[in-house]
Amino acid sequence: MENEFIKKEISKIVILYQNSKFLEAETLAKKLLEKKPNMSYLYNLLGLICAGQKKDDESINYYKKGISIQPNNETIYNNLATAYKAKKNFVMAEKYYKECIKLDSKNIEAHNNLGNLYKDLNKIDESIKFFKKSLTIKPNYYIAYYNLGVLYKSIGNLKDSKKCLKKAIDLNHKFYFAHRAFSQINKYKKKDNHINVMTKLYEDKNINNIGKIELAFALGKAFEDIKNFDLSFKYYKDGNDLKRNYIDFSIVKEKQEFNIIKKIFNKDFFNSYNDVGASSKTPIFILGMPRSGTTLVEQIVSSHPKVFAGDELNYLNDLIKKYFYSSGVIEFDKTTTYIKDSFEKIRNEYLNKIKLLSGNKYYVTDKMPINFKWIGIIKLIFPKSKIIHCTRNPKDTCFSIYKNLFTNKDLNYAYNINELINYYKLYNDIMIFWNKSLYNFIYENLINYSKKEIRKLIQYCDLNWNDKCLKFYNNKRLIRTASDTQVRNKIYKTSMNSWKKYNIHFEEEFKNFD
Repeated sequence: MENEFIKKEISKIVILYQNSKFLEAETLAKKLLEKKPNMSYLYNLLGLICAGQKKDDESINYYKKGISIQPNNETIYNNLATAYKAKKNFVMAEKYYKECIKLDSKNIEAHNNLGNLYKDLNKIDESIKFFKKSLTIKPNYYIAYYNLGVLYKSIGNLKDSKKCLKKAIDLNHKFYFAHRAFSQINKYKKKDNHINVMTKLYEDKNINNIGKIELAFALGKAFEDIKNFDLSFKYYKDGNDLKRNYIDFSIVKEKQEFNIIKKIFNKDFFNSYNDVGASSKTPIFILGMPRSGTTLVEQIVSSHPKVFAGDELNYLNDLIKKYFYSSGVIEFDKTTTYIKDSFEKIRNEYLNKIKLLSGNKYYVTDKMPINFKWIGIIKLIFPKSKIIHCTRNPKDTCFSIYKNLFTNKDLNYAYNINELINYYKLYNDIMIFWNKSLYNFIYENLINYSKKEIRKLIQYCDLNWNDKCLKFYNNKRLIRTASDTQVRNKIYKTSMNSWKKYNIHFEEEFKNFD
């Protein structure tokens, strides 16, 4: 009877967890744990529940307790590694994924997860190795095909990317993420069968909203390719409207934060903390709004032999939130000692993190667009660093943002055109505030006068000229952004004024920019 009761209670907890009712699941699991304190399965389940709430430290503690009871439980090792990865403790994550594989050499999840970890660490060969290893264990493991496809796409190997993504779709035709990834590298023509496949899936009454969002953006891109701009807009709007229902965003809160930043970083504040700076010239910050040319600029600069492309690094943003946020709100109302110590900690931790990525390269690019909010802090802690502000026609910028699906929560303003435009205004206002602190790099100038602008860019970065920077499209680095395929091409002009194809749909909203 007791075993039946335990099974029923665990079943309840699992259902609550699967439906994201984490607090209820956690409460019930803890009650059951009082009756069964030596049940490793419960500790693992509690670890998953805490991970769902992003309570990573608690999650890790539960996994470790489960392992202490059942040291040979490879599943808990895999989950423990994933928890460390969420905390960006990649050393411990690697250790425990390998421990899981040591206990079970055919654990496909651990092999796949280790492949993703090595991808995050820019260890491309290792990443490919473990994705392929998971496929030798389970040849129909469509998730590994998808991950391989995305990785090949990120390094510019589009031929193998297409093969892997097609295989993932063949194995699971309702794997919507693979459809969208494939759409990003496929140049659609009329009567392309993949459009029909995606349309039927989109119209399936049983499809969930997450799948509809993925397909909506994919279909928007497909119909844009075949120049059916009205239908393209319809799908882009559907995708954005659906996505907006799932996110928490307030333009009022954003405005409050921007005002706090402008109020804090005045001349007196800079004078008070002008001794916290490092002499390091290593970071090169490339920032601005997304889709404004930041990836292209990084592609050019990182083509230089002395520069490592860091891509979009969350490091600075995360560290600032760690030391200066309280309950989701930025807070500088602290003692001078605390602020100074925090600046020094942010500086040192940031440098240590980029050093782990860059190997022997002296310069490291950080192209996280949202860093435009933190120019004041950058100038204090890295006074010798270079800051490149990328700008582009605001209508092109906003439209390009609107037609892309992002995973970064800092871009939650992207899914409603009016919120997006209002956010752009906040960004533009604060960039006027920072203007004397940076190098403004205009996307349209790069397109029209590429050689001249590239030379000026490299000179600004205090780098000796290298012809590789003109042939940036040959740079095979890993790129994780939506521009990963576009920057593999030579300079082209078709992206300029692309918003005009959709002018009828944005005519009223875009009057804000006239």
